[in-house]
Amino acid sequence: MLRTIETTRLTLRPFCENDARRIAYLAGDYDVARMCGRVPHPYPLAAAHSWIERLDLDRDTGAEFAFAIEARIDGLIGACGVTRMGEASEATWEIGYWLGMPYWGFGYAYEAARAVMGWARDTVGAQVFVAGHFADNPASGKILRKLGFSHAGSTELFGLARQRTSPAERYVWPEGAVAAKLAEHQGAHRPH
Repeated sequence: MLRTIETTRLTLRPFCENDARRIAYLAGDYDVARMCGRVPHPYPLAAAHSWIERLDLDRDTGAEFAFAIEARIDGLIGACGVTRMGEASEATWEIGYWLGMPYWGFGYAYEAARAVMGWARDTVGAQVFVAGHFADNPASGKILRKLGFSHAGSTELFGLARQRTSPAERYVWPEGAVAAKLAEHQGAHRPH
């Protein structure tokens, strides 16, 4: 079900074992890891291998679909994916992304997230997306608003790298989506 997606500047593809070293290097940077809920710091190579293995299981069950983000010259620069929230019949998916620090500020996260949202609508029937970011990462909020997400409230979320809960902002797409769906999942959000 997971396929390669081509955008103007990027290739989004399934992860493979050969990506582990690059993942550990890019996501292991504390400035990247602290903006993600599920990325530990330090990020050992073994953790990257385990994450890739888990992706295969999650994909097989239809729970999560993660894409490696590749730039034409640089290769792997980050990740973008969707995680099913609640029952499949709800068609609610959480989108998350991370990029290695050298690739911040070039519009890659927006380009990748837009493509993954299109893929999720077409392939897994996603109708509602939720997302979020830690409050000290306003650039991610700017990306979400550019994608058409609406602010849906504030909460406290745990981050593995931070080893604490921190203020976070929540979003929903499309505008006007039932807020109750978001409220059910606030505690489960894990920014990537």
